[in-house]
Amino acid sequence: MSFKHGKRNVVLFITDSANGLSNAHVATCSSLLENHPEVEVHYSSFPKLIAATSRITAYARAKNPECQMIHFHEITGDDYKTSVSQVLTNATSSKAVSDGPPDVSLAWGPPGHSAIRSLVQDLGLLLVPWDAASHWNMFSQLCTIIEEVDPAVVILDPLFHPALDAARNMNRRRIVLNPNALHGVLSDVQPRGAALWKYPAFASGSPFPLPWKLIPSNVYSQLRLLFDLVTSPSLRAKRAYLSTKGIKSPLHPLRSGDTSIPILSMAIPESGFPLDVIPPHVVCCGPMVIDVAPASSQDAELATWVSKGRTMLINLGSVTKYNRQRAHIMLQAIVTVLQKTDIQVLWKLVKLDEFSIISKVATQYIEQDRLRIVDWLKTDPASLLLTGDICVSVHHGGANSYLEAILAGLPQVILPLWADTYDCAQMAEHLGIGIWPGQNIAPLWDAETLSQGFMEILTGTKSLLIQKKAAALGEVARRYGGSKTAATMIAKVASEDRDASNKFK
Repeated sequence: MSFKHGKRNVVLFITDSANGLSNAHVATCSSLLENHPEVEVHYSSFPKLIAATSRITAYARAKNPECQMIHFHEITGDDYKTSVSQVLTNATSSKAVSDGPPDVSLAWGPPGHSAIRSLVQDLGLLLVPWDAASHWNMFSQLCTIIEEVDPAVVILDPLFHPALDAARNMNRRRIVLNPNALHGVLSDVQPRGAALWKYPAFASGSPFPLPWKLIPSNVYSQLRLLFDLVTSPSLRAKRAYLSTKGIKSPLHPLRSGDTSIPILSMAIPESGFPLDVIPPHVVCCGPMVIDVAPASSQDAELATWVSKGRTMLINLGSVTKYNRQRAHIMLQAIVTVLQKTDIQVLWKLVKLDEFSIISKVATQYIEQDRLRIVDWLKTDPASLLLTGDICVSVHHGGANSYLEAILAGLPQVILPLWADTYDCAQMAEHLGIGIWPGQNIAPLWDAETLSQGFMEILTGTKSLLIQKKAAALGEVARRYGGSKTAATMIAKVASEDRDASNKFK
């Protein structure tokens, strides 16, 4: 397939502003700035990402004064998080817990097929949460930006559909940078219909390998999800509107079988469920993490504290906000760990509303400086994990958090709260690098289950084996190169002549 090529050595990234959807792209931008100063880097997103791109530019110039700055092109409108939050709030309104604002983790109930039966009603809105007019508005903005920048290649976020439509309709040379698990991207090209029977259905939380008794319901669930996407009233209405505006094949899904569009993957074969086929246009680069400088340079005081002893980091991502009930349960579990071990705990606690949960016992550990509770980490999470002083990473199962812990070679405790985070929890258990405590009550928690999970990973009978497997996988992951590998490939494509193919050589 022949694509329109723009100016040599000019690259345009277009992503949403959510950390989970943009971190890999921002990390790759950082590597481009530092290692490929000949490349002119442009970035288009929502205003929330301006600070992140400015920050990596400053750090890159400190390392290499010859590097260029990132040219930022602002998109006006609601980002994915804002749009999908409204969808989730609507879904949660009748399921909200009594303690404070709605808990969006309850939007679909527990993992399993009851969750899928609820989820299928909302899937079209979750994949494309913008209304048709907003989509058209962003599409128009992005077409103008692409025309003005005229990049050699556009680097895309696989979930930001206005950008996918713009790049496709303008027939621009493009690369997709994918942060998600490989089986989710490549299941449709696996032999013998493996997408239906081999891999756990989306939102099911089923174990891998699937027990024979779960295969029939898994096949049904996958087909039901596919049917819902094909027949989604919201998607059909949006496609009809956008078609009248002249967009060709609007909301056309990315297909892993389309070999004309290279995919750079954060995930590696060793980090997930086994695959029989990885097409040549899919390049596994390894975890692409934002690690602009050592933790000691970003927050010297915190780095010094972490270095005093083994530290458990509890960081449930940028989206998770605790209500009083969840925060109280987590604090109870933390206190149990502090009573039974000599470790330190660093807990990122972002509250839904104002409340206090600090008990006398917790105050004792805070005064001893063994427990720190913060609402923001000045240090990049990956930089903190890579200090060698963190002994366990507790997170929500987001792909970035999962791969950051893998890169650092750390055991993981995963507490998934949403349908799209169950996979990482099951992959960690399958690989023997982590655990998912409380599967039977998820997404709810109780203090006993959490504390038992923490103690199991720290001092349990399998803790040493988990540590060894996590460390070994970390060594493998680091050999892939991550954002440096992705940046090198993007720079090569950007430097090629206009008549070059869109395939990596």
